[in-house]
Amino acid sequence: MLAPQTIRFCPLCAGTLGREAVPPDQREQAVCSRCRFVFYLNPKVVAGTIPEQDGRILLTRRSINPGRGLWTFPGGFVDFGETVTDGARRETFEETGLQVELTGLLNVYSYPGSPVIIVYNARVTGGALTACAENDVLEWVKPSEIPWPALAFPSTRDALREWVAARGETPAG
Repeated sequence: MLAPQTIRFCPLCAGTLGREAVPPDQREQAVCSRCRFVFYLNPKVVAGTIPEQDGRILLTRRSINPGRGLWTFPGGFVDFGETVTDGARRETFEETGLQVELTGLLNVYSYPGSPVIIVYNARVTGGALTACAENDVLEWVKPSEIPWPALAFPSTRDALREWVAARGETPAG
């Protein structure tokens, strides 16, 4: 995510952005000195799934940064004009070749300075398991086989802990 100080010019009029307290809460924001446009730096939205089949979940090992060589579940940024659920299904298909049905919302994860991550439980309905440019290994694992020390992100760890706990098991990580 961009740091507030990296945004220097107004996207509307190209005027210089300065930092000012903005009503009603007086939080400091980037404000254009020319047209007074307030540039709110909001988090992006990520949608992911935990695909489940035969008591196992699908994890992907990332082949790109951030988190290269570490494990996560399928997911990515929601595109403009796309619903979060459509984004979750699309990202799962792009990263795994699998079509999924979303079976419920696991949770929403939010960390300062990071995207908002929305994670769904999912059931595989079709497709063929295929890695993509973002991951080099796809692996079905039992809850006891989750590689806790090698998970890519705090949201990965938190979501998988919650997923395991929801099944009445104790997360190892």
